[in-house]
Amino acid sequence: MTLPKAHYVIDNQGEKLFVQLNLKDWENFVVEFQRIEGLLSFKNKLKNALREVRQIQKGEKKATTLNDFLNEL
Repeated sequence: MTLPKAHYVIDNQGEKLFVQLNLKDWENFVVEFQRIEGLLSFKNKLKNALREVRQIQKGEKKATTLNDFLNEL
């Protein structure tokens, strides 16, 4: 993804106050942001699952059987 062309609104001292993007660039940004959020969420869930597997292997946590899991649904 290439960075969109941004226009800045500045104050009298030259400090940037706001950024303006054209609508298409903003919509593309939002879609990409949501995609990345989804990937990060998946990554965190996978890390937690792998941590739980290690705990089960070490005997620190009790494993759940498939039947128990399905019965909880």
